[in-house]
Amino acid sequence: MKIAFTGSRSTDSNQSMIVRNKLQEIALIDAVWHVGDAMGVDALVRTEARRQAKELNIYMCQGKERYDFAKRSKQMVDAISGTYPNKLYAFANKRCPAGCKPSKNPTGQGSGTWLTVAYAHYLGVAVELVFLEDGLEAPNWLDVPTQTKYEQLTLW
Repeated sequence: MKIAFTGSRSTDSNQSMIVRNKLQEIALIDAVWHVGDAMGVDALVRTEARRQAKELNIYMCQGKERYDFAKRSKQMVDAISGTYPNKLYAFANKRCPAGCKPSKNPTGQGSGTWLTVAYAHYLGVAVELVFLEDGLEAPNWLDVPTQTKYEQLTLW
């Protein structure tokens, strides 16, 4: 199993505690972890993965432009897509921007977390949201099935 992580580049102490507690729960799953090289949630994931002796793949950003960060996140999601039950854990601290929708090239409208969620959902990767602030909710498009790379086979 492969698990990827996305989330805010900065977290306060309460948000960090929520992330660490969830990571300790996730660490019980036998899986390879995939994460970016950013601060915030990514750094917490990298620290916990090392503490738990998890196999860890880190995706490095190759520039400073927004598209460089999007490319890194898409590469990470591509690496876990196509095999059930791989999953993306998304630690969200703000609402999904109105223009962010699942697609081959989504726009997070300033939110790398939601861009990553939209792309994962587009590819049919399971997404589990962990909200770091009260009052947040999943966008409606997460309830709509997307393309899947699996095919039901019949024997008759």
